[in-house]
Formats: sequence, C-alpha cells, structure tokens
Amino acid sequence: MAKFFHYVLFIFATVATMELSAEAAVCTRQIGACAPSCSDICASKYPNGGKGACQGDSCVCFYECGTEKRCNVGLGRCSAQCNDACCAAKCAQQGSLSEGFCDRLGYNFLCQCSYDCS
Repeated sequence: MAKFFHYVLFIFATVATMELSAEAAVCTRQIGACAPSCSDICASKYPNGGKGACQGDSCVCFYECGTEKRCNVGLGRCSAQCNDACCAAKCAQQGSLSEGFCDRLGYNFLCQCSYDCS
C-alpha cells in the first residue's frame, strides 16, 4: 500500500509540474489603431509566438514574457506635457510593480515601462 501511495504521489507531482511549466507569462503592448492586419503585425514584431487582437479601437500584441520575468514596453514620447511623473503614471496601469521613466535614445525622449509578468 505504501508503494502505491508513493507512486500516486509521484504521478501527481509530475503532472502538477508539467501544468506549471506549460503556463508562460504574457506581456501586452498596444501598438496602434485596430486593423485587420493586427495579428500579422504582432506576429512579425514578436516572431516567437506573438499574437494580436483588437481591444476597442486599439491593436494589442500578446507575447511571451521571457526568462527575466519582466516586460519592457514603450508608451510613447516624453515631452514638456508628459514628463517622468506622467510616464510613471501611464506605466502604473500595468500593475503595482511597474516602473515608468523617460529615457533619451538619440534624438528621441521616450517613455519606457518595465513591469513584472509573473
């Protein structure tokens, strides 16, 4: 009876591990206006399984989070009207562990957002 119990416990643990590893965390990124090509655009931007869907008037990409378990997305340009505080507020919509900041990349001043995708 003890062997049978250990065998059943082993099978249960194996199945549970497989279920957990099969669920990958997902990042989302709004990429523009909704269009019939939304899914194709996301597949080309994220070739390792990116999928797109229209949500309201926007095309939103869904893609795997990656090994670092952080999503990094751009949320538009920073300017006099949208500085670090504005960028952080936009990013806060992604969750409680999000960090938004303005980053100068060449001539562009962009709002960058990093958030957990657990």
